[in-house]
Amino acid sequence: MLKNWWLALLTLVRDRSFLVWCLGLPLGLATIFVFMFQPLERLTVLEELPIAAVRPADGPEGEAFRDFVDALSAGDGAPAAFSVSWHDTEGDARRAVEGAGGGEAPIAVVSLDGADVSVDLAPTSDSTVELEQSVVVSVFDGWATRMAAAGAVAGRDPAALASEAVAAALSDGGRVSRVSLTESAPKETTAFYFALLGFTALMCAQSGLMAALALVPGATGCASRITVGGRPRSRQLLCWLSASWTASFAGLAVCLAYICVAASIDFGARLPLVVLALALASFMATGLGGLVAVTGPRDVGAKGGILTAVTCVGALFAGLYGEPVMEMANAVARTAPVVEWVNPVRQVMESLSSLVYYDSLVPYWGHLALVAAFGAACCAVAVVRLRRLRRESL
Repeated sequence: MLKNWWLALLTLVRDRSFLVWCLGLPLGLATIFVFMFQPLERLTVLEELPIAAVRPADGPEGEAFRDFVDALSAGDGAPAAFSVSWHDTEGDARRAVEGAGGGEAPIAVVSLDGADVSVDLAPTSDSTVELEQSVVVSVFDGWATRMAAAGAVAGRDPAALASEAVAAALSDGGRVSRVSLTESAPKETTAFYFALLGFTALMCAQSGLMAALALVPGATGCASRITVGGRPRSRQLLCWLSASWTASFAGLAVCLAYICVAASIDFGARLPLVVLALALASFMATGLGGLVAVTGPRDVGAKGGILTAVTCVGALFAGLYGEPVMEMANAVARTAPVVEWVNPVRQVMESLSSLVYYDSLVPYWGHLALVAAFGAACCAVAVVRLRRLRRESL
C-alpha cells in the first residue's frame, strides 16, 4: 500500500499541469503582488521628516522653541518624528535646503520671529513630500496656538499656569502608547495574499482531478488497467486521493513560505493554525477534483476547464483581481452572505484573515468548518459515484 502511494505521489508531482497550476502560477502571481504592493506599503509608513531649524534668540520664547524642536527629534526609545538640522541664520537654512539632494534635503525651514513661528516649505511637485510638509505645518501651527493660549492665560492670571489642569490643557495631549488588539499588525494588502492562497488551493484541485481520473474506467489507459486489478476500489481511491492531498498541501506550504518571506506577513503564534487551514483547504481541493472527475462530461479537457472556471469565478468574488474587485466582492458578501458561504476560495481567504483581524478564534473555526464540510461532501459523493462506475470494455 505504501509503495503504491509513493508511486501515485510521484506520478502526480511529475505531471506538468501540477508544476504549472499548483506552483508556477501562484508563485508568479505572488511575485507580481510583492513588486506591486511594496511601494504602496512604503507610503503608509511615516519616516523621519527632515527639517532645517534656525536657532532662536535667547529668551523664554526661544528656549521654549528649542525645547519643542529637540523633543520632536528625540525618539525616547521610539523612532523620532523629525530629523532636525540647526543653522545660525535663515540664509544658511535655505542654502541647506537647496544644496542637499534626494531624500536628505530638508522639506521645510522653521524659525521663530518674536513670538510667531514661520514655516517655509521647500518647492516640490512630489505628492508624498507635500503630504509630509502638511504634517510639519500642522505640528508647528499647533505649538504656536498653544503658546499663544499660554501667553493669554499668563496675562490674565499668571498663577493659573501652576495648575495641573491648565498645564495639561496647554500641553500636546500627553504621551500616546501604541497598542495592538491582534497577534500582529495587519496591512491593507494582506487580504490579496490570502485570496491568492485560496486561489492556489482551488488550483490544486487539478491534482485531485488527475488522481481520481486514474481510477475512472476508460478515462486513461492506466485507469483501465488499475480497474481490472485485484485490489479493492476503496483502497485504490484512498491511495490516490491521499497522494493528491500530500502534493496539494506541499504546494500550498511552499506558497505560504514564499509569501511570508517576500511579503513580510507575520502570523505570530497562530502560524500552526494557518498550516491547519491550508491542510483542510488541500483536503477540500482534493475532494472537489475527485467530484469533477467522476461526474460531468466524459472529456478530460472539459473536466479541467470546469475546475478552472470554478476557481477563477471564486477568485473573482474573493477580490483577487485588484482593489475595485475587492470592494465589489466585499459589497456582495455584505449584501448576499450566501455567496460568500458557497465560495470555497472566499472561505479559505476568510479563515486566514480571521487569524489576523480578530483576537477571537470563533470566526476562524466557523470558516474552517465550512471548508472541511465542503471537502467531506465532495469526497463522499466522489466515492459513491466511483463505486458505481464500470468499464465498458477492456
